[in-house]
Amino acid sequence: MAQNIDQVIEELDVVVAWSIEHERPAGLFAAMYRQVTLRVREGILNGDFDDGPRMDRFDTVFASRYLEALKQHGSGVRCSGAWRVAFDAPVRVRPMQHLLLGMGAHIGLDLPIAAAQVGGQDTEALGRDFERINEILFSLIDGMQDVLDAHSPWMAGLDILGGRVDEWVAAKALQRMRIRAWKRAVDLSRLQGGGLRAARRMLDLQVAGTGRLIRRPIPGLPRLPMQQPNLRALIAELDQVALRL
Repeated sequence: MAQNIDQVIEELDVVVAWSIEHERPAGLFAAMYRQVTLRVREGILNGDFDDGPRMDRFDTVFASRYLEALKQHGSGVRCSGAWRVAFDAPVRVRPMQHLLLGMGAHIGLDLPIAAAQVGGQDTEALGRDFERINEILFSLIDGMQDVLDAHSPWMAGLDILGGRVDEWVAAKALQRMRIRAWKRAVDLSRLQGGGLRAARRMLDLQVAGTGRLIRRPIPGLPRLPMQQPNLRALIAELDQVALRL
């Protein structure tokens, strides 16, 4: 298990490199997540957070839930339902859906659990630093979409038709996900023992159910033939987005 944010980034490096070598879609979320983590570490070093050491602990606990689920799944050990839905998504699922599945599991399940675990009875004190991570996420949306557009005519077409609307929708959806995660974190921080375990199980079921909907074809859109993207190139380019800002 990673002990700090530097070790988290080292583990994500391994996941991204392995995914590129073996052309696995798991690398799409790993590459995006690594970019966010790099920016969080930069913010810690620059003193952008109210409590840098606490943010280091929080990020480490948060990321370790994803990394542990990935190792469990790769070893044939049963992981959380939310991550199982994401990891079992077939390669033919669109890259954006793979990213949404990863974000849904990590933000919907891991984030509230990690925030409640690190914050404890004082979880609400994490609030301002939690919001600063929102700003980091929003700052990366355009760069991520540019990479997806370059590798997906379907995404590029939507971008042309929608102009800046799709970026606005993505930001709003992400904001809603994190607001919901924060409320769940505060609720979890007030529970103990069997009540906490039951609440976590229920949360996992809810997030897994949402993931199954994300894996389905988008209602109302034509079933256009889809050219499979070059996963190696796509993952590698997603893994450079933060460096371009």
